Order: sequence, then structure tokens, then C-alpha cells
Amino acid sequence: MKTKTSLILQIAAAALAVAIPCSAQPSFVSGSTGSDGALDFSSVPSGQTVVFDPTTYNPPLNPSHNNIFNFTTINIPSGVTVRLSGRKLTGPVYWLATGAVTIAGTLDLKGEDGAIATNVAANRTIAYPGAGGYAGGLGGQIGVATASAGQGPAAGIAGTTAQNPYGGSGGFTGNSFLVPLIGGSGGGGSMNYSGSYGINSGYYGTGGGAGGGAILVASSTSISCTGLINAKGGDGPYGYPYYYPAAGGGGGAIHLVAPAISGTCGLYVNGGGSTSTNGAQGRIRVESGNYTGTFGFVGPYTITATPNLYLPTTSGGTIKAISVNGVSLPASPTGSFATPDVSINTSNSVPIVIQASNIPVGTAVTLQITSDQGSDMIITCPALSGTLASSTTTATVAFPAGFSRGIITASW
Repeated sequence: MKTKTSLILQIAAAALAVAIPCSAQPSFVSGSTGSDGALDFSSVPSGQTVVFDPTTYNPPLNPSHNNIFNFTTINIPSGVTVRLSGRKLTGPVYWLATGAVTIAGTLDLKGEDGAIATNVAANRTIAYPGAGGYAGGLGGQIGVATASAGQGPAAGIAGTTAQNPYGGSGGFTGNSFLVPLIGGSGGGGSMNYSGSYGINSGYYGTGGGAGGGAILVASSTSISCTGLINAKGGDGPYGYPYYYPAAGGGGGAIHLVAPAISGTCGLYVNGGGSTSTNGAQGRIRVESGNYTGTFGFVGPYTITATPNLYLPTTSGGTIKAISVNGVSLPASPTGSFATPDVSINTSNSVPIVIQASNIPVGTAVTLQITSDQGSDMIITCPALSGTLASSTTTATVAFPAGFSRGIITASW
């Protein structure tokens, strides 16, 4: 008997950037070529949020996917929020400018809050990080589905049994120099069970908060910030049940470098909150020979008069599924249980082809499948084969009827 199965894919990747210093200059140079022109959000109405997506520009920005952008000037007006999300950018972001940078609005790299407890499988989703951070873990339910740990080098552990139902907090592994630039790790999901408190066993536990993102903003002339740069970790929500909340995600990283830096900016890198365990704090670094700001720092910070520039030497890694059972996936999967990215009509095992770029050949890849009518599956795929520029692996999966969602991870 054949059954109809739909697959929705969400993509996550972990990358390690190696950084080297550029030549020291008596007058600081940001390294921007200006090839991307001006990044100007002055036409956006006040009160609106814009998700920064390089693929929507004409021509698309940063085709090498190393997240190094070469602007002339940058302008975020008051009342406008620009979101740098791990849904669109899979690594830390480097905004370089030849001219002035003005941030009067909000630059948002906050990790998403974990999903609240739910009895609907479709609502059991990971929290995405700010760009450069790591995702939170999934909530679980005893006898139905296990909770999952957060992602990242300091990921919070998953809740397990009645004796340890809480998710662990996300950490931060960056140093005070923010080299390499890295965001916060995700908090672990919590486990729900029917215990002495009479908690409904039909509910999945809450999801872990995602890590805050990581950004370097460098200008050859000046940075004026009178708004907010938010790289806070996502919260582990109260949700239902109240007794077993997931943990918060780790705070991220904010690095500002320019000959002159001024303003009354708020800079946030605190960990995500939780009634279980808060995420770790991230780190802030301000480098300028003429710092006249009165910034409000939430999290540990360093101010130095010697500006230096550190950029990654390799492009960031990307990994994605490109087909299921021979059916091509869209370039940007939705990750929604409402509209499938691809539909198949078989109960037999089918191949999922996974493609990677700038991830070392031989790296192990893990595919986690969650479904609305079946148990969780964790598939260890064959190691990536091919070249550093382009490699592939293939997983074989028998999907249950209904909707399924996949999360791909690669760590090296």
C-alpha cells in the first residue's frame, strides 16, 4: 500500500573560520572595496522590520557566501529594524564600509526564543539563531520523542528523564578579541512526562533558545550608533508545562572597528533567560582611536584605542538537501507543515541527496527527521565525498505518512 508523504527541510550548518590580521595602518582602512554600493534602509517606513537577505539584491550580494560585504556606506534610520537571521545567513557577518556607518535604528541578531510546549507535532520546531549563532534544541515527550540538545560548540544538553527533564543552557566559546568571530550556542530542549505534578503527557516539552548572532562592523571613517545592536540569546520559554522549561541560548558577539566611534548605542550580548538555566553571556569589542560614545553595554566588553581588522581566510560552509526521491527541492525551503517543499507517494525508503560547499571532504553529516505521525529519526549519512568546493552525500529514509521536517547538521 502506498502512502503520501511530504518532506520539509530546515538547514543548519556549523563552520570554523580561521582569521589572520590585515596589515596595520596608521589610518585605519576597513578593507571594503565598495563593490556592493550603499546599504541604505532610509526608504523603509518607520516601525518596520527588514530581513537582510543577500539573494534578494540585484545582482545578489556575496555570491561566495563568506558573508563579507563590501559597502560604501551603511544607514539604518531610527524606527527601522534590520534582522540578520540564521534562516538566511549561515555564519558570522562582516559589514565593511569605505564611508560612514550610521545605526539609529536596530540591528537585530537575537536568537529566537524556544518553542512553547505543544501537543501539536507541527509546532515542535527549532529556534533559529541570529546569523553566526547556533539553533536551539527540540522539546521531547517521554515514550513519544526524545528532546534534543542545542547546536554549537557549547550546546546545552537535552532534557532526558523524570530526574533530569530540564534542557541545559547554551554557552559562548569566543574570546575577548572575537577572533575567530562566533555566536552563541543553542540551549537544550526539555522533556515532558506524566509525573507527580499530573502534567499532561500529550505535550512535548519546550524548545531551547537559540544563540545570539555574531557581527563585525568596520568603517574607514566613522561609526555612529544611537540605536541598538542586539545579539542576545533566545529565551527558554515558560510555556506549558511550567515546571520543565528549556534553557536559554548563549549570547552572541558584537565587534565595532573604526577611526571614530560615537553615540549612545545599546549593545546586548546577554544570554537568553529561563526559569531553568540562563544562557551564557557573549562578548562585545569596540576598537577606535577616537571613541566618544556613551554606549550601554549588556554583557562583558572591551574598549581599545588600537583598531585592527581580522577577516576569515576561507568562504563559509553551506549544506543543503537538493532532492528527495529524485524530486528537486526549492532553493529556499519553507520549513512549514502547511505547504510541503516536495511530495512523494511511497512507503518505501527513498534517497535524499545532500550537497555541501566549503566543508571538508570526509565530514560526517547528520539528518534528523521529525514527523507529525511518526517517531523521530536520526540518520548518520555517509561522509561527504567530492571536492572542497562541491561535495555530496546521500541518506536513505522511509518516511511515515503525513508531514515530515528534516534538519541537516555538519560539524568539523
